[in-house]
Amino acid sequence: NIYKSNNKLSTRKRHQNYIAMTSEAELNKLADRYPFDISEIEQLVRCHSTITDTKNADTFLTKIALSSPYSYFFLPGDEMRRRVEIVEDQILPSGFASCLRAAMSVDLFVDCANEGHPSLERFLEGVADCGQRGHKEALRVIWDCCSYSAAFEDKLESSIIIDLCYRLSFAADVIISPDADAKGIIAKLESEHDSACSALERSLAHAGEGGYVSKANFFLWAENTAPMLSSTLSTLMHNLLFHGKWVKHRLNFVLFQQPKLDQHSDIFEAHHPNLFALCCTTPSLAGDWHNLYSRQFHGASMNRLQYSILGYKGPTLVVIETDQEHVIGGFFNTKWKKSHDYYGEGSGFLFQLFPTLTVFNPTGEDKNNFIHLQDGLGFGGSKNMPRLFIPASMEACNAGVMDKTFQTGNLLPDDCLEKFNIKSIEVWGTGGEEAISKGLASRAKQREITDSAIYQARVVKDKKPLVGDINLLDTPLYKHREEARGRSEFSVDEQHGGYRLERGQ
Repeated sequence: NIYKSNNKLSTRKRHQNYIAMTSEAELNKLADRYPFDISEIEQLVRCHSTITDTKNADTFLTKIALSSPYSYFFLPGDEMRRRVEIVEDQILPSGFASCLRAAMSVDLFVDCANEGHPSLERFLEGVADCGQRGHKEALRVIWDCCSYSAAFEDKLESSIIIDLCYRLSFAADVIISPDADAKGIIAKLESEHDSACSALERSLAHAGEGGYVSKANFFLWAENTAPMLSSTLSTLMHNLLFHGKWVKHRLNFVLFQQPKLDQHSDIFEAHHPNLFALCCTTPSLAGDWHNLYSRQFHGASMNRLQYSILGYKGPTLVVIETDQEHVIGGFFNTKWKKSHDYYGEGSGFLFQLFPTLTVFNPTGEDKNNFIHLQDGLGFGGSKNMPRLFIPASMEACNAGVMDKTFQTGNLLPDDCLEKFNIKSIEVWGTGGEEAISKGLASRAKQREITDSAIYQARVVKDKKPLVGDINLLDTPLYKHREEARGRSEFSVDEQHGGYRLERGQ
């Protein structure tokens, strides 16, 4: 223990000396050149000093994690070291750290390394490529890590890439979670691995040939279908280096977070592992989810569904499980309202989640035909033929193949007809706590307006204008009375309180 304590002190002293050797002017220059602020640059200088220290026998990831003062603040003692060991030995693929180190040092425009180690600027460039340079560079690092592990193959199995990203998402949680249950996390990873990865693996495999994809295939697929996939790497590196220190205006990516549902879900009880695939489609599905409507809790009624969502404004997920256990749906960021016309914004998309993740993004051709909420609920297409339609009866629904609003493709698997019946349907408010709070406030305000309008229609102090407007006596319902008056056989029936017609013999 005394040795470890002295070693920590000497390591910190070396870090201080290394930063002291880097003048304030040089730090400012680096901060101007790279997408990090001064405090982050200082941490990265410390980290570079550690990984180039030949006397330090720790692994690459351990050096990164322990170089930061945040590691001792958030996880005192040797807890951070223990967690990195768990991540390297039981969660990430074997040899990942070596592959990552190589992938972070490949940019040839930076000067060569000193004494066989990455130079400071090459290291900064490599860290920036893991997220701060944008998702394309992070995808490049992910690809290179997989390529190095597969003996530099120019085409990779889709399962290798998806497996790595899935494991990166778990590793990122273990590093910073205050009460991370390592055994529970590992058990969950292994038990859900195949189910969680299958929808993404099939989707990526379709982008290539024979289950293999090229680098170009992978980039294009990730751009269109899984733009959050690169954040699995970016989040792990961010947590290793800064341990959850989130400077929002400095992050050029959204941290990858598994959804946290506030209520039981019939659909995701059976398809829980597919939440990972769904979270890869948009940053607005990260973090907290609030249930707005569930067929199980609110009832199988279009009126109940509409009441639950009308007025809500913000990111919203509609997810449907068919009677054949296929999962489809749509994501939209708009205010829900009843309207004879279509409405919505271009950030929405339709999707098939199970058995294969497929995303149908807007084509840009029909810019307004996203949502039609009136007698039923429709998405895309036209009033006469929406791309996805749930009628008022919530039976005999339709999922089309093409329209002008969304990209062409099968919402349901190829061997299915376009008609389907609903086993379960749920609507979730997403986007995190702040977005959900604003959405619920908007819904509450809409309900107040609606309730006030209904109350005013029911309570009318002066009935004369109302009667004058309605003019009941001028309707066909009472026309026979006017025609009967004056006829000899027509008389008032005093006994029964009405009229009597004496019919001739």
